[in-house]
Amino acid sequence: MKKLIVAGPVLALALGFASPSAAFSCPGHFADAQAAIDSAKAAMGKVSDATAKGLVHTLIDDAKHLLTAAKHHHAKPAAGKYDHARALAKADAAKSYAEAAEALAQRS
Repeated sequence: MKKLIVAGPVLALALGFASPSAAFSCPGHFADAQAAIDSAKAAMGKVSDATAKGLVHTLIDDAKHLLTAAKHHHAKPAAGKYDHARALAKADAAKSYAEAAEALAQRS
């Protein structure tokens, strides 16, 4: 019976100290988004049409803003797992915006 009494508080402490981010892979998503942004920036450098370049730049800026917000939600998860889920969603959206920017740059 003593083992059960001791195991309860130990388990509660272990769970209490577990970070909500342990279940999420935010840094990997951030790295993927940053790589996509860097690739889009490189593609933007090859665009000669000013209007197209401006549109590509806007998509890249949107991606950067989303990635910054994602990192904020990860670093300061006021709502715990919910904010980490938002961080994942925003990082993935940032990657998509960057991929769209690169695709537009390649077609311009």
